[in-house]
Amino acid sequence: MSSPPSSPDPSRPVERFKPTSGVLLGYTGLAATVFLLGYVVVYARSVDGLRLALGAVLFGLLVWVSQLRPRATAYRRHVVLKNMVRDAHVPLAAVDEISVGQTLNLWVGEKRYVCIGIGNSIREEVRSRRRRDQPLGTSRLTEFALRADRANNDERAMSYQTFVVTRLEELVDEARRETRGQEAGQARYVLAWPEVAALSVTTVAFLVTLLL
Repeated sequence: MSSPPSSPDPSRPVERFKPTSGVLLGYTGLAATVFLLGYVVVYARSVDGLRLALGAVLFGLLVWVSQLRPRATAYRRHVVLKNMVRDAHVPLAAVDEISVGQTLNLWVGEKRYVCIGIGNSIREEVRSRRRRDQPLGTSRLTEFALRADRANNDERAMSYQTFVVTRLEELVDEARRETRGQEAGQARYVLAWPEVAALSVTTVAFLVTLLL
């Protein structure tokens, strides 16, 4: 007799959402950091070299927390919105609304939780605002052309930002069905202690080298 299927592990990610910007800049910055550290090891074994190495490490850490670390990961019952040094853990069943502007926004009541790693570019936001602010006097021919253009865009592909919102809405619905009659839980913030510690130690060490 076969055993019943086991329930999904709530601690296992069900969807990892990649950042929509900053990846190229981030990896370029990390490559520059590695290059500078290599230069110091080979050519600058001195106090000035130590200062340069610590400056490079600090630069690399800032690139990491600002460009590469921010992202979102969904679990069975909650979603983690990673930002620079503080992460939001939001119960999916508690989410009331999801939207994407320049950041990914999750609303729980009147409180907004954001992920800076996922969002529309400034250019996309300007284009969207122009479409929303279309003058009332626009001719019907122009209006039909704009509608046709939007329809063609929808047919070609769904933007990744739209996919993120759609997928999260699906996970919210699933979480609500599973937790029906139960409390959704409270959203909370968690500091990224490894990054906080690394930034603090490196900054202090760099400042000390300036006094040498």
